[in-house]
Order: sequence, then structure tokens, then C-alpha cells
Amino acid sequence: MTDSPFPGTSSFRHAEHRVFGGLRQRILVSIAAATGWISLLLIFLAFWATRFTLFQDIVVVVVSLLVLTAVLLGAWISFGLRWVDRWVD
Repeated sequence: MTDSPFPGTSSFRHAEHRVFGGLRQRILVSIAAATGWISLLLIFLAFWATRFTLFQDIVVVVVSLLVLTAVLLGAWISFGLRWVDRWVD
């Protein structure tokens, strides 16, 4: 590994900070996305669901859940692929 430009620290600690910094951001985004999805779902069910049939309401909920899952999986997969070389034996 290369030496850190700061005395008393190593590049390993710098890499560790980058891992946990990205992890912290993804956890916060995941919590915010789930909270936002539940909030928007409740607003939808309270105000706009009366215009649709039960089947249409179910489709809206399932599609919105699939979109949320795809966005969060993209964020977490990109994180995992960035650091996979450190975990390979």
C-alpha cells in the first residue's frame, strides 16, 4: 500500500473511512427512500385510490415497490462491486 500524506495515519484507515462513509450514506438513503415510499403510498391510498379499482390500486402499489427495490438494489450493488476486490481471498 502507499503511504498516507498525513503522518500517523495509514492508507488502510483512509480506505476504511471511505467504506464506512459510503455505507453510512447508503443506509441513510435507504431509510429515507423507504420512509418516503410509505408516506407517498399512504397519501395515494388516502386521496387518489378512490378513483381506481382494487386491482389498479394493487398494481400501483406493486409497481412502486418494484421501482423502489430497483433503485435501492442499484445503490447497494454499486457499493458492493466497488469493494469486492478487498473481500476476495
